[in-house]
Amino acid sequence: MHAALAIASLASLASLASAAAAPGYGRFPCFIVNGDITDPDVTFQADPSQCVDLIPTGDGSGFTQADGNTPVGAECVLDANFGRYFCGIAGATCTDGTQCDNGLCVNGQCQGGFSQDCDTTAEFPDSTCSGLLYCGFPDGSGFTTCGGIGAFCGDALDADLSAPVADQVAVFSRYCQPGAQCSSLTQGCIVTAALGQSCAEDPEFQCGEGLFPSSNDDTCVCTNVGPSARARSRRSANHRRNLCPASHTACSVGTKGFECIDVSSNIEQCGACASQGGVDCSAIEGAESVGCVQGVCEIWSCQDGFTYDASSSACVRA
Repeated sequence: MHAALAIASLASLASLASAAAAPGYGRFPCFIVNGDITDPDVTFQADPSQCVDLIPTGDGSGFTQADGNTPVGAECVLDANFGRYFCGIAGATCTDGTQCDNGLCVNGQCQGGFSQDCDTTAEFPDSTCSGLLYCGFPDGSGFTTCGGIGAFCGDALDADLSAPVADQVAVFSRYCQPGAQCSSLTQGCIVTAALGQSCAEDPEFQCGEGLFPSSNDDTCVCTNVGPSARARSRRSANHRRNLCPASHTACSVGTKGFECIDVSSNIEQCGACASQGGVDCSAIEGAESVGCVQGVCEIWSCQDGFTYDASSSACVRA
């Protein structure tokens, strides 16, 4: 089972995306929040009743871990990495695989947690990993351990694909073993870089908390000195370009987001992003029908009361 790349193609899995769920790799949370969820001292209590009559996840295509086995009679157990409880994840007691959230039931216990081997002889090796963990990659290569370095981590079930890329990376990194995170460039698990270590695999996000990338064309190293605002802006722009097809431009949306636009044909951002002087062809006075052709607005017809003036390439009042 493999999901399509979720970060590099921000809209490709929108049908799978849901509001960000509880931190963890399990698909079926089973806990009660004791207190304010925003309080750093909040605690969580197991609620086994939430593991009864679970609703299947995914879109039914059968190609992702989100479409995997919906456990029946699953035990509610703690995910020690995130402090939350989930139904049928690795470590849950079982008599057969139907009680596990994906993965396998071996010696009375659900398998497939972080760093556990997957069965590469199986038709879908990823299905031997628990929850939303993978051990391979969409092209069937690079099999490693469940959630291990190099494993795919872009299952979009719990991701809001309209959110800033940094927020998406935070969600996808739940599917990588401790000390690792999901690359925004490859959607594979990579080692979180410490002070002085290379961040070349994902210059924008690979450095650990409190660290900053210092990069040029050839190297990227994590430092504890923040970059200038200009450098941050330049790096962010470079990162956005990497996420768009060659024929598209990353145009800002709001204060943090962006969308990939073909400025050679987009009638609302023709010739360039709106923030960079692009023209909204649809706002041309008197124009009824317009187009953007090779980055230039073309007027195809004028509104009633206007006539087209070829000398000025505009609609003028009749």
